[in-house]
Amino acid sequence: MGEHPYHEWFGSPELCPALYIQLAKPQDDEPFLELIAAFDTGAPLTAIPLTYKDKAQLIPSRPVKVKWAGYPTERVSAYIVKLTANGYTPRLVEVIYDPNHTEYALIGRNLMKYWYATLKGPERILEITES
Repeated sequence: MGEHPYHEWFGSPELCPALYIQLAKPQDDEPFLELIAAFDTGAPLTAIPLTYKDKAQLIPSRPVKVKWAGYPTERVSAYIVKLTANGYTPRLVEVIYDPNHTEYALIGRNLMKYWYATLKGPERILEITES
């Protein structure tokens, strides 16, 4: 189990649940990216900023349909990455590139399905236990 204090968010008047995540290619141990990610229970997929696309050099796994504001098309490519968050078990998950956010990622339900998460609002703590 881990407890993570809410994060001071970019331009938001309120702190929010967030984690630092590390992403690696499925076959690699060394991450190509480490950044803060908002815990977004409304996001079906995990999304990382589009600005990292060239650095990551990931190979698309399949097209997925998205209905999020800011995407130029209804279908985008999904990519498989090995994602680790604050020392939790690395998981292979699909990510998409997000053209809307440049400084942070979103942790979606496809990663949350591995965790029991409790938001302790008054204490401003995100508590995670792995399933």
